[in-house]
Amino acid sequence: MSLGRREFLAATAAIGATAAAPSLFAHAGGTPERYPIDAWQVVDDRFKQYMLFNAPLEREWTGGLWLEGPAWNAVGRYAVFSDIPRARQMRWDEASGQVSVLRDHIGHSNGNAFDDRGRLIACEHSPAQVVRYEWDGSRHVLTSTFDGKPLNAPNDLVTLPGGAIIFTDPGYGAHSDYEGKQRSLELETAIYYWEDGMQEPTRLTTELYKPNGIALGPDGSSLYVTDTAPSHHPDQPATITRFTFSAENRTLAGAERLVESTSEGYDGMCCDEDGNLWVGTSGGEGKDGVSVFAPDGTLIGRVLLPEVCANVCFVGEKRNRLLMAASQSLYTLYTGARGL
Repeated sequence: MSLGRREFLAATAAIGATAAAPSLFAHAGGTPERYPIDAWQVVDDRFKQYMLFNAPLEREWTGGLWLEGPAWNAVGRYAVFSDIPRARQMRWDEASGQVSVLRDHIGHSNGNAFDDRGRLIACEHSPAQVVRYEWDGSRHVLTSTFDGKPLNAPNDLVTLPGGAIIFTDPGYGAHSDYEGKQRSLELETAIYYWEDGMQEPTRLTTELYKPNGIALGPDGSSLYVTDTAPSHHPDQPATITRFTFSAENRTLAGAERLVESTSEGYDGMCCDEDGNLWVGTSGGEGKDGVSVFAPDGTLIGRVLLPEVCANVCFVGEKRNRLLMAASQSLYTLYTGARGL
């Protein structure tokens, strides 16, 4: 195939710009995909409204060991995510597409979230604690114990108006030195509530085996939690449970099992404006990626990835771009949905 003068100059310019903008060059120099991309998988017609015919699946970055906990900062137009084994918080810049190390040598942070004042809150495995980064850059430990005993290894969280949080504590960071520090758990696995002024958090429930990913619905009271029970309880299914959260009483009620599976696992998740759950999924080829469940728990579609996806969030000015932390890589995909 011969190149015209314009194409030749464009290719030459792209090569010269490789060092400055490798991600842009990767997009320009890669093999184009035919639309619609194969990543979309429709299970129920309700999913079709969220598919975009002409949106590519973009691999923004690779080089992690196990990526988790993406959180979007709309003011700065960047997302924070974790590379747990390397004990790093990473930063993806939407405008440039560049990824850099935000913080190094931290406590194997997992889930991240920004509160309504723009402060970053992170769940750390070792030491087991939840920390908040203040506006002046200082680091404040919010909670590290319950009933005088160390937390297991805080995993994921949601923020509430006024700075309160709800977080899960399944203990994965205590099971090996790879993602924290191996030690025996001193507490039951649980879901906790914390707000400023508390010396220790309030324990909301211990009824899940391995409470993991967590998300709030559009109504602000529907709380969704994944249970990755099969990792340590092989006779139990992976589930997604919906609770009703009362901010006034600091309680969870009405546990309703929406999803259960013995063939795939569910990890971190986020909710869109229509109440659909976009859930990081593992299950082998044809299932690895993101599963999308309607509010009634019906699987309506998937976004298939070549890697297991641990966690997701919606990013961008319109919150219609899905950011996926998947094993070693970070992916994005524009959708017809709007995240919360």
